[in-house]
Amino acid sequence: MNLTSAFFSRGCRLAGPGLLLAGLLALSQPSRAQQPRELPQLPRPLTLPVALKLAQDNYPALRAKQAAVRAAQADVRTNRSAFLPQVTAQAQGVNSTMNQVRGAFIGGVAIPISGGIKTTSYSGTTNFSSLAALTIEWPAVTFGRYRADESRSEAAVSAAQADYDQAVFEYQAQVADAYLLALGAEKSVALQRANVQRAEALATVIRAGTRSGIRAGIDSATANAEVARARLQVLAARQQAREQRTRLAGLLGQPNQEVQLDSMQFYAHLPQTAAGPPAGDTARANNPLLRAYDRRIAASQAQEKLFSANKRPSLNLLASTWGRGSGVHDATDDHGNFIIDSSPGAGLPLKAYDYMLGATLTWRATELIHSGRAAQAQRIRTEQARADYDQQALQLATQVRNATLQVEIARQTALEAPLQLAAARQAYGQARARYDAGLDNLLVLTQATEVLNRAETDQALATNNLWRAVLLQGAASGNLGGLLGQL
Repeated sequence: MNLTSAFFSRGCRLAGPGLLLAGLLALSQPSRAQQPRELPQLPRPLTLPVALKLAQDNYPALRAKQAAVRAAQADVRTNRSAFLPQVTAQAQGVNSTMNQVRGAFIGGVAIPISGGIKTTSYSGTTNFSSLAALTIEWPAVTFGRYRADESRSEAAVSAAQADYDQAVFEYQAQVADAYLLALGAEKSVALQRANVQRAEALATVIRAGTRSGIRAGIDSATANAEVARARLQVLAARQQAREQRTRLAGLLGQPNQEVQLDSMQFYAHLPQTAAGPPAGDTARANNPLLRAYDRRIAASQAQEKLFSANKRPSLNLLASTWGRGSGVHDATDDHGNFIIDSSPGAGLPLKAYDYMLGATLTWRATELIHSGRAAQAQRIRTEQARADYDQQALQLATQVRNATLQVEIARQTALEAPLQLAAARQAYGQARARYDAGLDNLLVLTQATEVLNRAETDQALATNNLWRAVLLQGAASGNLGGLLGQL
């Protein structure tokens, strides 16, 4: 088995493929279509910390989460402005008749008439009238409803921020895993190239011996076959490396750019591993996923308090001043009818001025039933959010335990792999010396070559798997600092 197949058949994997973002954009005019966001070129070489930063800045799904945070913050400002004094200014000038009848009517499409009551006949004579008013209304006392609404909007901001932090963390873990897989594929290419060079060097010696009659012709044919097989392994490794680089570039939001990875520093040393998983309370407090679920509980509780606050009355302060003008004179004619002047100059200027100060206490008694039931339903949703939190905490505890076991196994494997590689190199050297001396046939040397190639594969695979196991442990515990701090 070569390194390419080993990396993608035996290596431990994190969550599945990358996130998929689907969008639907409806445009009324094609000429106004939004231009694609221009992205900077990927740095060369691309280090893992830089890759994580690019993924956070460029990936559309994360930018959407960040926009949701800003929208929630804007909602806080909107809710606060709803409890500010409402100032209303109005001015009007109309030309209308003034026929009225005594009695009340139910409002609908009819326009209410307010003015002097005619004492006698009705007519279609019109006159101008005017109105200018300024009204200030302020919900001075809400009996806790303002504070409950503000707390609910602030809890929504915290929930959106926690959701964004969770998405960033999970995506960084996914990008880091893709980076390590791509790095493993690059290492596979390097090992297979070395194997080709080894096979070509041996084939050159064998062909020279065949031409001089020292070696049998079958040795030359077998050596050529081994060179061809080694070259095929290089092609397969290159294909796998290209696929992994393309996947990584897609996770960085730039699938059309070529990724050039950093040096093989990951294979120069083994990562340090944590002594064990963090304590339960610490893991819960630090894990972004659990923080997101905890903020959802808080947001649900804040909504429940707002529903309960809606049962209470509200006290509004009201201040208003206005002036009116009309073409209807105060005096009447001999028949008792008001004298009407239909000219604009008589009706539009303001003549009478008034003001009003007061307070209104409003309490909707039926809101006790509606808000009580809404609060009860929200209380059930809070219980559901708590159950979801407990479920996630249980799953994470299992994942942390499993990740710890994988780290321990990967560490033991990484420590044993160099012993296997040293023995394989010694065996290859001895087989090559015996073959050159004519003491062994080519089959023994070929087997030793395969053993050496497999040992190199296992060595690189063990090192890469240990790095990925440390990544898995950090992802489960909610902290990637143990991995990033060693780069």
